[in-house]
Amino acid sequence: MRLPLILALSLVAAAVAPRPAAAQTSSYAIVVGSNAGGPGQDDLRFAESDARRVATVLRDLGGYPKANVHTVLSPTPAKLLAAIDEVAAEVETDKAAGRQSMVFFYYSGHARASALVLGADELALTDLRAKLTALPDTLTVVVLDACQSGAFSRVKGAEAAADFSFNSRTGLDAAGIAVLASSSESELSQESDFLEGSYFTHHLLVGLRGGGDHNKDGRVSLDEAYQYAYDQTLLATAQTAVGGQHVSLEVDLKGQGEVSLTYPEKADATLTLAAEIAGDVLVEREPAEAVLAEVHKEAGATFDVAVPAGRYRVLVRMATTVARCPITVPGGGGATVELSGCDEIALVDSGAKGGGSIWALPWTLSFGLAAGGVVRDEFSRHLEDSFEYRQEGARAAFTFDAAHELWPHIFGIARLTHLEGETWKRDISNFDPLTFHVASDALTVGARGSIGENHLIGWAEAGGGVTWSRAHFTDEMHVSSTDHHLGAHLEAGAGFTWRPGWAGRLGFDVDARWIYAPTVDNDIGDTMDVGGLFVGFGLSYRL
Repeated sequence: MRLPLILALSLVAAAVAPRPAAAQTSSYAIVVGSNAGGPGQDDLRFAESDARRVATVLRDLGGYPKANVHTVLSPTPAKLLAAIDEVAAEVETDKAAGRQSMVFFYYSGHARASALVLGADELALTDLRAKLTALPDTLTVVVLDACQSGAFSRVKGAEAAADFSFNSRTGLDAAGIAVLASSSESELSQESDFLEGSYFTHHLLVGLRGGGDHNKDGRVSLDEAYQYAYDQTLLATAQTAVGGQHVSLEVDLKGQGEVSLTYPEKADATLTLAAEIAGDVLVEREPAEAVLAEVHKEAGATFDVAVPAGRYRVLVRMATTVARCPITVPGGGGATVELSGCDEIALVDSGAKGGGSIWALPWTLSFGLAAGGVVRDEFSRHLEDSFEYRQEGARAAFTFDAAHELWPHIFGIARLTHLEGETWKRDISNFDPLTFHVASDALTVGARGSIGENHLIGWAEAGGGVTWSRAHFTDEMHVSSTDHHLGAHLEAGAGFTWRPGWAGRLGFDVDARWIYAPTVDNDIGDTMDVGGLFVGFGLSYRL
C-alpha cells in the first residue's frame, strides 16, 4: 500500500504569449522516483519503477529527446534541487537564444502534509514550488504521485475542490497555474502488487499511451489525460479496502489553446482492441509478463494503445469466462485483437483474500498412451547373459495427470503413471518357460513451463515422486510369486498441445518423457530401472 498519494499538474507561464508550434519548443523532463520511506513509513515497492515508465513514455510518445529526460532515483533533497537547477540552466540558454521551452516534472514517492519525504530527509513543498515556478520556461507541467495532494494546493493558499469528475479547461496555455490533485489531504492511496505500480500512475500512463485520446486526433491533451486518469483511478481504488481517491483542480489561467502531453499517433506500433471486445482487459508484454495496461472497455468502439513492437498477451474478463489472446505487434504498424483469435476459458472463483489473481487460472486434465524401450542396466544384462532370459513384448505407459496454472505459463502438475513393464522368459525343456514380469505405478508431482497460446502450445516439465513395482515370477510348474518394491523416481518431458478451433477445449498432445526409477532389487545386488524413454500421444481437456 502506498501512503497518501498526490497528483499535481502545475502549469506556469513566464509571459503571456500564444503557444508556440511544437517545432519551436524545447522539451525537458525531470523524472524522480524514491522508494525510501521516512520515520514511521514503510518503503514503497514501485515508485522508482513508476518513474522509469514515465520517462519511457515521455521519450517514446512525448517528443522529449533522450538527453533532455533526466531520471533521478533515490535522491536527497540536494540532489533533486540540483537536477532542477541543471534543467533551469538549459532553459535559460533556450530563452537567451529566443527559443521557448516546456518542463515536465514528475515525482513518485512518499510525502507528508507539507513536504516530500526522501528517506531520512524532507523537501518542503514551499521550496519545491518556489523552485519550479522560478523556471524561466514558457510552460511547466508538474506531476506529484505522492501523499496528501490537497496540501500542494494549500501551499499557494487555494481551496482544493473535491468530488468532481472533470473540470474541463480548454484554455490551458500561455499564462497562469493549474494544480491537479488526485486525492484530498486526508485520502489514502495504494500501490498495486498486481500492476506493479501505483494505481494512478498506471492509469495516467495508459491514458498517455492513447487510452485518453477521446477525440481520436492522435494527441493526448492535459484535459484528456486528467479525465482518463481520474475515471480509471477512482474505478480501481473504489474496489479496495482503503477506498477511492477524488481528483481536484485548482485553476487560474489566461490564454487559449490546449496542452498536448503525448502524441500516440507517432508511436512505433499500436495495439487496437476491436469494437466487439467488452469487459476488463489486461495487456501483458511477453515474455516478461509485465502489465502494460489494465482498462475497462465497453463494446461499440475500438481502443488504441501505443506500445513498443513485440509479443503481447491480452486477457479479456467477461461475465463467466476469460478470453486469452496472443498477438504480435509489428514495428512501424499495428495489430488488432479480435475475440475470434482468442482462447476462451471458464472463470475460477476465488475469495477476496488469499492472494488469488483476478484472472481465472484453469485446470487441465490429460490422458495419454506411450510406448518405450527397455533400459539396459546390470539387472537386465544378468538376466540375459547369466540366466539366458530373453525380453519379449513392447513396453507401454498409461498416464493421467492434472495441471493447474499457478501463474501465466507456469503450471503445477500431478500425474499417475502405470508402467506395463518388461517381460522376460527362459525356456525349459519339456516344461513351461520361466517368466519374470515387472509392472509399476508412479505418482509424480512437478512443474511445467509453457510457451505459446491459443491453438498450439509447447511445454517442458520436470518432477519426481514415488514408484511402486510388482515383480511377478512364474516357475516351470506354473507356480507364481510376487515381490513388492517401493522407490523414488525422477521424470522430465517435453511436448506440444494442439487445440484446433473446432475442438473447443479439447486438445491433442504429443510428448516424449524420460523416467529414471531404480526400484526393483535382486539377490545379487542389482537394481532394475523400471523407467526409460517413452514417446506417446494423448488427449487433454481444459476445464
